[in-house]
Amino acid sequence: MGFIADKCIFEVLTQDILLECYPFTCGDDADMDEFFQKDALTYARRRIGKSYCFRLEEDKRNIVACFTLSNDSIRIWDLGSSKKNAMWKELTNREKMLSRFPGVLIGRLAVAEQFTGKGIGSEILDFIKLWFLSEDNKTGCRLAIVDAKNKPNVLKFYEKNGFRYLFNREIDEDLYIKPPKNEEERKERRQHPRTLATRLMYCDLLNN
Repeated sequence: MGFIADKCIFEVLTQDILLECYPFTCGDDADMDEFFQKDALTYARRRIGKSYCFRLEEDKRNIVACFTLSNDSIRIWDLGSSKKNAMWKELTNREKMLSRFPGVLIGRLAVAEQFTGKGIGSEILDFIKLWFLSEDNKTGCRLAIVDAKNKPNVLKFYEKNGFRYLFNREIDEDLYIKPPKNEEERKERRQHPRTLATRLMYCDLLNN
């Protein structure tokens, strides 16, 4: 099976769990630690993201990993014509050319420092994929979506787990996320492209 399947229990991340457990830290990302220690519960109250955790079954004071999910979609209609047609062909074989395809956004995913190197991150991605493919899922969900930190090790991790870039080039992604106000702005941004903090990636749950 795997580490989380064999040795962990799965729960919604709550205030009681945070008080009961050792402080969660992934070791190399202070912003991620602060989110799960402080901000995750606020996100849940405001219904903008719900966080979950895996705790070590033999000692529940240890949070092994956390992740946050919310609703999202990929706007097919806003893509260029060739990319739009390619996505329609990939996702529906042109049977139903929707303007958006629904997905689950993996907003945060972190493994505690002492449990890294066990393949837990990949296990969690598999868990999420199967969870949203389940017949018990209450909403339509075709894609798993992530705004991955634009760092080689993070991008390779998601690629290894079946995620693909929506755009190969960062400038095309930038223009999609923040459409230019006019053609002059478009030309200016193409001439001076910026490095994105994150890269938009997706995984087709039915064909992964």
